[in-house]
Amino acid sequence: MALTCTAKTRTAKSSTARLVGLSFLVGTSLFGCDGTAREDTTVESGGQEALVGDLTTPVLCEEVGGIKPVCGFTNPEDLAVVPGGNFLLVSEMGAFMSDNPNTLSLLNLQTEARQTIDVDWDDSGERWGDAGCAAPDPARFSPHGIDLITRPDGRHQVLAVNHGGEQVEFFELVASGDTWMLNWKGCAKPPADAFINDVAGLRDGGFFVTHMWNKSMPFDEVSTRLTAGEKIGWVWEWQSDAGFTRLANSVDAMPNGIAVNADNSKVFVNVYMGNRTIRIDRATGLVDGEVAVKNPDNVVVDEEGNLWIASHLNDPIDGRCEEGHPGPCLLPFQVVKVDPDTMQSGVAFEHSGEPIGYVTVALPHNGRLYLGSASGDRVASVEIH
Repeated sequence: MALTCTAKTRTAKSSTARLVGLSFLVGTSLFGCDGTAREDTTVESGGQEALVGDLTTPVLCEEVGGIKPVCGFTNPEDLAVVPGGNFLLVSEMGAFMSDNPNTLSLLNLQTEARQTIDVDWDDSGERWGDAGCAAPDPARFSPHGIDLITRPDGRHQVLAVNHGGEQVEFFELVASGDTWMLNWKGCAKPPADAFINDVAGLRDGGFFVTHMWNKSMPFDEVSTRLTAGEKIGWVWEWQSDAGFTRLANSVDAMPNGIAVNADNSKVFVNVYMGNRTIRIDRATGLVDGEVAVKNPDNVVVDEEGNLWIASHLNDPIDGRCEEGHPGPCLLPFQVVKVDPDTMQSGVAFEHSGEPIGYVTVALPHNGRLYLGSASGDRVASVEIH
């Protein structure tokens, strides 16, 4: 049975490009959850344009072609392996281009089910971030990119981009019975007009975070400049003593996913609208390698140092899945595996159709590749060799 979603429609009057869910919509093109183009329909109601045309069928959550979904999530945009290997930490993102609140959660790999994770937001204790950063409003917590590292003292640190304040939150991940919980440990807020995406923690206590464009920039201008190839984003580095500084040679066309190698000497940055992943050497500040990848979203570094990059194959100008649809977004994707030394690449996995699409992160773990999406209700996995 083919999956379908609520076929919401929009008017054909607007020809302004909109960037939603990391892809563009121009003119009258609109994609449903199954990735097929749908015709626009307009109803005039009291002189106002109205959205019409809801059409739903049951959304399946079953294994298809060896791809096994776990449902119950909302936009599981980023993933990280929890120490011990029995859980994944999941960042459930609000609607892209919004500050809508959402949450962090767990995927229990033994029960293959979503679990909530408790967060202690007490701001009176030890701080790991910027002493001057204001504690967030927990009700506005709006996660995006995350990173989980073990600090030199053995404690487990989670960094999370929070659009509900446009800052990076520090958490300590601690065992709690047979599960885990998070203790808030501080934050660091980029200067001026940041609109951030993904974060990579450093062993020295600092981090890198990608800045897509200035958040207050009118979106007509953002879309015009990005489609023209203008480089309006960059990478911030944060250190406790220096605060935020721009990473050399990181100004580019929508920096998206970011990761570092094991010794933190190399930074890998996905340039979404530039269709490539670059490698920046921290010692020289130079871009010393790159690889072509179509619309690369998140990048994961595995235990051997290889890069796993989620790549969107839909046209970023003309297609997207609708916000709030049921089930998955089934736009086609690839997972590209890259040698970090040679920057040679190969397609590790490619898929179009049920049970998942529009994959934003690909995380290898225990012989399976775990897939998350910024648009949908599920995490999925497939066996890898």
